Amino acid sequence: MRDMLPTPIGMTNVSAVESRLANGVPFGSYQHISSNLSAIYAELLALVATRSSAAAKLLQELEHVDHGCREVVFRDSLVRRTIEDGVCGIVQGADAIDSTTLDKLLLATAEKSVTTRRPLLNETADIIPFGPQDHFSWHAWTDDHPATPAGRRFQQEVLKRLPGFRIEVPSADQIGMLDEGARLGLRIVPDLVRSAMSHAFMVVVGEFTGGEHHFKALTTPGLPGVIILSPNAFSGAFDMAETLLHESLHLKFLDIDYVSPLFTPGFRSAGSPRVTPVWHQDRPGYGNWPIDRVLTSMHVYLTLAVFLENAGSERAAQCRTRSAWLFENVQCHLGLLTPAGREFVASIGEMLAVLSDR
Repeated sequence: MRDMLPTPIGMTNVSAVESRLANGVPFGSYQHISSNLSAIYAELLALVATRSSAAAKLLQELEHVDHGCREVVFRDSLVRRTIEDGVCGIVQGADAIDSTTLDKLLLATAEKSVTTRRPLLNETADIIPFGPQDHFSWHAWTDDHPATPAGRRFQQEVLKRLPGFRIEVPSADQIGMLDEGARLGLRIVPDLVRSAMSHAFMVVVGEFTGGEHHFKALTTPGLPGVIILSPNAFSGAFDMAETLLHESLHLKFLDIDYVSPLFTPGFRSAGSPRVTPVWHQDRPGYGNWPIDRVLTSMHVYLTLAVFLENAGSERAAQCRTRSAWLFENVQCHLGLLTPAGREFVASIGEMLAVLSDR
């Protein structure tokens, strides 16, 4: 199947799909996903509390606050990573975090985040918010010499997962472009961008040493809520709006999978069947996608089709075609998916059908 260019679609259909992607349950609504994430992390924290007095204190503090405050606490990338590391130490015996660091971070969360209703990293590191402040703030990492355990731990976690990566402090112009991109995206598709970008918490700017790893933007499992941007990503407000939405959707997919596991037990990307999209067949190194990447990309392309259609871009048709190609080619791999995973794929198919009904 080649990259065809279908005819434009009716805006009523686009609006219907936009609404479902932004607000549908169980795979669209941030409030639905966030409520379930908070419940899961509270359960994980309770497990850590069997070994950590700091975890027990944080758990006790969270019992006396509303969901909005718990949501703020569990939206922080470092807090989520710290709780998961604590669980890994108990369940797997992994040396993911030492007890002293664990206690320091969770105690700081109990004393600072719960009291101020602000994420831990807001209180303990140099970060700059961007975008409108009437919703969750998005942040840019600007701490080149972290002075707190929380700041140092966050930096270490980023570098541990990205060997050879060098964190840079974004310039004032780059912060301004992040702000412009977020605001522009919200003007083009307000609900869709707000729903997707609520899953993003921190933007880290940098590049890989040696110049061998060329990239524009990426996310990585193990760093929930974190978007990594190359300086090359700062080419204009519209491109930034699309990039922030694109990467936020990958983070949203990870959160969806966390709340409603999409893959059968034992699934691993490394051992997954592989799919090479037709548009990458002549590009060595760009294809050979595992099935989890097929699913997240199918979701991203569908959402970008809606975003670009609202923006009046001709690339909307290409994104819709690519999502449809991935949907068709994942059908022979549905056995790797849970009922929730098959429901997720079916929902993409239903929305593609709406967009095709013109």
